[in-house]
Amino acid sequence: MLALLKLDRFACKFTEEKHVALLARPLKSTGTIYFERDKGIARTTLTPKLAQVVLTRTTLRIRKDNKTEEIPLDKSKDLKAFALIFPTLLRGDRAELEKAFDLVLEGDANSAWALTFTPKAASLGKLVKTVVVRGSASQVASLRVLEASGDFTETQLTDIKKNGDVPDTEIATAFGAP
Repeated sequence: MLALLKLDRFACKFTEEKHVALLARPLKSTGTIYFERDKGIARTTLTPKLAQVVLTRTTLRIRKDNKTEEIPLDKSKDLKAFALIFPTLLRGDRAELEKAFDLVLEGDANSAWALTFTPKAASLGKLVKTVVVRGSASQVASLRVLEASGDFTETQLTDIKKNGDVPDTEIATAFGAP
């Protein structure tokens, strides 16, 4: 399954709902996600408020309200494991994923499937219960993150482009090149 998902580039639009127990309605957001094998993931939230997150193998950079915060991933093994699930999945690196998560695949590569990630470390399990990535054939369609608190986030991916269909200019813009 992971071999089918292995990509050099990936781009999509997303819609997301974060369900928080203390809120009557979910928090909704939309935006774009770009993946480039050597650069990482760039996620730009367009609504409700502009924000950008760029995740490399070593750093998480968050830009919003004209402020930038950089978080080195090696300061927290748990943050690094959680943050790198999606880019590691798109790189097709099963061995790296299995260092921090137990993987369970339901379905098969020829139809609808769900890949569930359950943290191995108790410390990570205190933050995240499971991450479920769903798709069909070689197409990722959604992600669901269930936090240990019971809150959860559902992300739907649309308008997906892969590899050569993602222009250099879009990658450069997504990762902050002038």
